[in-house]
Amino acid sequence: MLADTEVPLAWDASQLDSFASYFKHALLFNEKLMLSDAQAVNCMNFRRLLTKNEDFQQVLNKDFLSIAVRAPDNAPAGQSLTQVRDAFVREGKQRTENADEFHANDDLELINSKCEISLYNYTQLRDNYTNGVLRIMQLPHVAAQLGESDQREILDLLAHESEQNSGLGRIYLQKGLGHDLKNKGKEEIWGRHRDLLMKVSDAPYITGIPTVMAADPIYSPMHEEAFNLVSGGTASAAAAAEVTSVLSIQTDLNLSSYQHALAQLKLEDVFYLRDTNEYKTYQKLSKKPVSSEAELNKVTEALVEYQRLIDHLIIRRKLGLKLGRLFKAHRQIQSMRKVSQEAGAYSLGLMLSGDALTGGALTMANFFVSSFLDKQVEREQRKMDAQRHLYAAKLEREYKTEKIGAERRFAERPETVYTSVVANPAG
Repeated sequence: MLADTEVPLAWDASQLDSFASYFKHALLFNEKLMLSDAQAVNCMNFRRLLTKNEDFQQVLNKDFLSIAVRAPDNAPAGQSLTQVRDAFVREGKQRTENADEFHANDDLELINSKCEISLYNYTQLRDNYTNGVLRIMQLPHVAAQLGESDQREILDLLAHESEQNSGLGRIYLQKGLGHDLKNKGKEEIWGRHRDLLMKVSDAPYITGIPTVMAADPIYSPMHEEAFNLVSGGTASAAAAAEVTSVLSIQTDLNLSSYQHALAQLKLEDVFYLRDTNEYKTYQKLSKKPVSSEAELNKVTEALVEYQRLIDHLIIRRKLGLKLGRLFKAHRQIQSMRKVSQEAGAYSLGLMLSGDALTGGALTMANFFVSSFLDKQVEREQRKMDAQRHLYAAKLEREYKTEKIGAERRFAERPETVYTSVVANPAG
């Protein structure tokens, strides 16, 4: 979704700062992100950040970002992103009027060299798309909307295109099909069903890479109707049939709901947060199937703990405060406690392992130090909560329209929907 070239967030230069905040958000709440090669090439705001902000280049790391790269029969090791870009130039597929920035090589070569490259079979992807389109076209509710005569006319053209070009492509459905209908004197069919056919073209395209690469999809509401089209129902019916639980990742209670607040965080802060126990606990629980209220409560509790940590770090950055020794020492002892609790021996009410005792990781003296730090950190956290309350009120007054809305939907394959991302109003 973050690099979905259908939304202005991806290509509109005036939304560059917003894109950066969304990208940080995605890194904070997902273990790893994957972009398709087409997205890496055509998401101009991603490429602009790499060019204009050297700090942002830190996201180009095999632990954080993977690029799904097509590997056609004549290039089994995968095409380079510059090759994909050159193909897009020939086909007229580019999301910028600035030819120089689109034709640039340095940023694409940097992505190629530093990110994990995950190969996919282009033929497999095209077959998946072709089969998906033909299956949707013959679903009862789609056939009913088209009518028997129009459906047959469209299916004949799709079959001919598929035979001529070894499958169907999204561009054909969105442009070529209308042109062919016009040439046959059947332009009125395109006029009647254009909106439906746009949705038919979207659904298997959007789900193609996640399906082939077995990845959890991240998408925006503009594609939700296309997903529902595949299932044959409305949004509420699809939710009832497929989604067992919905977790609101962002609410007005969280500072990270605001783009302006996320802008306070540097990437090193994001990486620090990803290394905390709170993040790891949330990741572990949010990947599991959630089918009961008790399970949803458990993952929600983990999210609340993690969100509080994010909010406090945002406040620290806003106030110009570094992570103090007190804070770091307290978190270190918390980690030691966790290790000792998992190990199993007791001393003065603390669970100690042989390794912890002999290695000095947790001694009797740490018990008293920890109690002192608990009180100090609790006092500091109350101050942070007060500052957080004041900052949240300011954000709500001044940046109410620049919020990030996100939901984690626990279906057969978990999905993340960025409910705040909107389509191009002119599109």
